Amino acid sequence: MDNRERILARTAELFQIMGMKSLTMDFIAVDLGISKRTIYELFRDKDELLMNAIEYWIRTNNIRMLEMVEKTDNVIEAIFVIIEDQHKQMMSQNLIIFEDLRKFFVRLNASWHTNREKCREYSISWALLERGKKEGVFREELKIDVVDTFIFEVVNLLHSSKGIKLMNLNRKDAMDNIFMPYFRGLCTESGQRLIDSYLHKLEY
Repeated sequence: MDNRERILARTAELFQIMGMKSLTMDFIAVDLGISKRTIYELFRDKDELLMNAIEYWIRTNNIRMLEMVEKTDNVIEAIFVIIEDQHKQMMSQNLIIFEDLRKFFVRLNASWHTNREKCREYSISWALLERGKKEGVFREELKIDVVDTFIFEVVNLLHSSKGIKLMNLNRKDAMDNIFMPYFRGLCTESGQRLIDSYLHKLEY
């Protein structure tokens, strides 16, 4: 791990603990045992550092999830594995970071979705959609870039919508009324049967 990657990895960890406002360049430098000048030689300012650190966090998290789903028997099992994993991560996250993440996601999303290679690198749903089509679980005519962008926007909406926050939408309601009906619509008949076979295993 070179100096740049070390800074990104640790900044991503500190961001998840402290959030954006509390995290300063001075704190990062002291924590890493390096000079602030070393950081500024690699990143123009705190905003650029955080943008790159969040991208690094997303990319490494996706690599970890891809390794997890490689052990699954089919894409529907993989989706449920990811749902469980992300739920556990969210439960362990500091709530203050979600608003910060939303702000960065809006900017990151604009760059990802103008570059299909970046979408493949940063989107776990892209990989699952490709796999599902190959397995005959998702409909062949689906346009992956359209579906992937829509899934991203729905997740972003759930975290940012004031109306949804006022509803105090719980996980079961989100799954039963938003995600599962949508995923069923993406599926072939065999894919829908697979969803039914895994639904009872999902712990809300």
